Amino acid sequence: MADAVKKRRWMPVILGLSLALNFAVLAAVGGAAWRHNGEERGEPRTSKGGALYMKALPRESRLAIHEKTRGVGRLERGSGDMLAALRDEPFDPAAAARVLDAQRDAGLLRRDAATAAWLSEVTAMTVQERADYADRLEAMSKRGKGMSKERKARED
Repeated sequence: MADAVKKRRWMPVILGLSLALNFAVLAAVGGAAWRHNGEERGEPRTSKGGALYMKALPRESRLAIHEKTRGVGRLERGSGDMLAALRDEPFDPAAAARVLDAQRDAGLLRRDAATAAWLSEVTAMTVQERADYADRLEAMSKRGKGMSKERKARED
């Protein structure tokens, strides 16, 4: 009887982690589909809803930022560590938490690298280039679609 109660205590934890993993997979698949939204091949892609600062940059600047941040924050084994943690018997929630922490830390590294690269690109702009960038950013914000005039022209 005590074993049955003990096993049931782990059930919510296992179900919760399973649900979190399912959401992570859905988010990855959805993000990949959204990211590859028909933009020109070879150009770093951004989501339609976010990353407005990147979208408003000239193509050369976006490519430069992409090159500067390539490979930053990549995890060596990816989801393999989480799969191993989920398959371990007995299940170790601390091991799963360590994998999630490593994934979060990698994401923060990527964000910090992208922020530094963006700031470097904007700092290198002339006064006129920065003013043009600000105008594109403002227009894209007002339009709400996040699509530059150049990209609209390419798609037409």
